[in-house]
Parts: sequence; C-alpha cells; structure tokens
Amino acid sequence: MLSSDLRRIILLPLGLATALFTASPGAQTLSVEGKGAVEIAPEYARIGASVSHIADSASAAKATVDRVVTRLLTEIDKLPLDPETVDAGHVTIQPKYRWNPRLETQELLGYEATRLLGFRLTSLDSLGETLQMLSEQGATSVQPPKYGSTRIDEARGRALAIAYENAKRDALSLASAAGLTLGVPDTISTGSQRPPLFRTAQRAAPVAMDAEMAPRYEPGQLSVSASVSVIFSASP
Repeated sequence: MLSSDLRRIILLPLGLATALFTASPGAQTLSVEGKGAVEIAPEYARIGASVSHIADSASAAKATVDRVVTRLLTEIDKLPLDPETVDAGHVTIQPKYRWNPRLETQELLGYEATRLLGFRLTSLDSLGETLQMLSEQGATSVQPPKYGSTRIDEARGRALAIAYENAKRDALSLASAAGLTLGVPDTISTGSQRPPLFRTAQRAAPVAMDAEMAPRYEPGQLSVSASVSVIFSASP
C-alpha cells in the first residue's frame, strides 16, 4: 500500500528535465515525465532578403526592382550555396497612398514593387560577407539568418535517450522513497517535436577592423529538445 504522502503530485526541477510524478494505489504504477536536450553546431543558414521600390508608375517600380534583383543574383551565384534553394520570387505591386487631412481623402503617392530573395548558404564562414553584400548591392531589408543542420534527427534521438534516462532515474528515486521496486515501462510516449532552438554564442563576435573587411559571425548552437512520458509498473 502506498503511503498517503505519495498520493500527491510532486513537481521537481531536474536541470534539463522536469519530471511529474504520480502514483496510483490500485494499479501500482509510477508515471513520470522527462526532458532532454542536445546542442549541435549549425551547418548552414537560410538567408532571406527583399527589394522594394516606389515609383510614379507600376512599370517603373518593377523595372527598378528587377534590375536590383538581377544584380543581387549575380553576386549570390558567387557564394557557397545550394543552387536548388535559390528563390527570386515573383514581383508584387501595390499602390501607396497618403492621407490628406485638409482634403480628407487619400492621395496616391505611387506604386511599390517588391520581390523576395531566399537561398541556403552552405558555408557559415561566408555569412558576414553574404549579409554585407546583400546590403551593399541594394537589398531593402535582410532577415536574420535561420540556422539548420543535417544532424537534427540524430540529435533528437540522443535527446530522447537523455529524456528517458532522466525519467527513469526519477522513477527509481520515487520508488525507493515509497518502498517499491520499479518494474519495466508499461507505456512510453513522446511529446510533440519542436523545431531546434537557436542559442547565440556566449562571447561576442569579433568586429571588423575596417570598412573593407566583412564582419565575422559566430552563430552559436542549435538546441534540439525532446520529452517523454513513461508509466512504470511497481511492486512492493
């Protein structure tokens, strides 16, 4: 018979893992949850940028944007990238208005043309050079890089193993405190798979020594996490 103090739910922080313990007097089971995380170095970065221009006519705005995008694509081709990921997008055009409070009406300012660019940079050593080139060659905005790795599935498998070991360790501790012998798992389930969490480098990246040198970036680490729920059998 389980003691009454073990019929409560106990929540304990355990470093990378948090475990929720429950005990069922009738079924003699222990339910635990464990979490694990593994950090890996990113291997590539998804780069995104946009080019926008406002002109008196839609055709003029489009011509300017297309000219800048063509120049950018020429420079992008020189970078270490996956050519299958290069996407120059389609141009979108919309009128731009300004409210005239005196006349209480909208005034047409012109037409804005916009194109989006995207590609996968396969060498992070070229990240600073790439971002600087995009800005210098006419990109209106440059998005923060999105880092990735081909080892994410492998890292998730390791994170799952860590999560299970954390859950089992806590189940053993709880069983010992209750005077029970821990048995085999009855059920094991995993939580929903979350995208890797990017963690910046602990120390600041070196800055450029002069205007001619592209800044260097230290992308930090990708944290791949996993969680498991395990129900163990237990006996007196």
